[in-house]
Amino acid sequence: MVRIGIVGASGFVGNRAVEIFHTEGIDVCPIGRSATSLEPFAAKGLDCRVAGAFDQSSLEAAFQGCDVIIHSILGSPGLIRGSVTPTYKAAQKAGVRRILYLSSMIVHRPAPAPGTTEASPLVEKQPYATHPAKIDAERRLMRLRERGAVEVVVFRPGIVFGPRSRWVMDLAKQLAQGTAYFINEGRGICNSVYIDNLIHAMRLALTASNINGEAFFVGDRELVTWFDFYRPFAEAFGIDPRQIPQLTAPEFTQSWKQRVIEPVRNSELVQRILASIPDDFKQTVKMLIPKRRNDSQSSSTAIAKPQPVITQMMAELQQSQYKLPFTKAEKLLGYEPIISFYEGCDRSIKWLADSQQFKLLNVVG
Repeated sequence: MVRIGIVGASGFVGNRAVEIFHTEGIDVCPIGRSATSLEPFAAKGLDCRVAGAFDQSSLEAAFQGCDVIIHSILGSPGLIRGSVTPTYKAAQKAGVRRILYLSSMIVHRPAPAPGTTEASPLVEKQPYATHPAKIDAERRLMRLRERGAVEVVVFRPGIVFGPRSRWVMDLAKQLAQGTAYFINEGRGICNSVYIDNLIHAMRLALTASNINGEAFFVGDRELVTWFDFYRPFAEAFGIDPRQIPQLTAPEFTQSWKQRVIEPVRNSELVQRILASIPDDFKQTVKMLIPKRRNDSQSSSTAIAKPQPVITQMMAELQQSQYKLPFTKAEKLLGYEPIISFYEGCDRSIKWLADSQQFKLLNVVG
């Protein structure tokens, strides 16, 4: 039986992968940076392993007995870049057959050029620090693959949504606060993929042959605009999506902090140092640091109404004019979406209602 190790098991994608594989009877090993993050899996009787993303020795120990490793780590550019080499070398020593690396469509920009395929050149010059980091991580893995025995398969999904996803949570918060907005009237293409569809593609890649070194787009079958994506959630909140404000994207410039401070803070060296500090100590220090007080807010009796904040990333995403094809995944993996976009929205809305964090007016099921 194939045994799957999932690095980043406590994250959105990793967590759902563990749930699905375990339910289907696949031998799955959740791997995380702390025992605390793995407690929900341990409670289910799963064989959990603790390993640091930069620590090759602990990763090698965690990978023992695994046939395939799914690398699903999100974080700073330094973490994205720095975690792949220890993962590959540990997998090589542990006798792992294949690594499935979760990258993103952002290596082709948030709004990929029309005609983009997996073979298109990756776009290195981007104003978002994590995007070139994903490109570097992919390339490092491919160079290691050329010299090593462990196969590498890359996935480049777009907007991965579903219960517990930040896309669902952020949109719900914006709708509740009245800060949701459209650019280009919501007509831009949303390259959505419901979480279970992504996990289905990964499951197919566990055993598919002749895919070493390949990269795959995966997505929902439907052509989804950003208006389509917002609509079911807005209606669940009792909001007419046609009343969501239409805004114009401003000109974006990087601040001094973005140009100077953040590259240092997010560097591989700094992230390695931070990873070596125990979580308990970090929490203690965080609690000791006094919170900044906003005197203007504390002295004012009126609470200002939240206003929409247009980010450069969302501005570009909402102006996308191209749906990424997944014909390659269909051909080499046999991929077909197993959950429709609309069912994915219904499941996500039901989860929001069950979480009782928001007051929803219209919930299916």
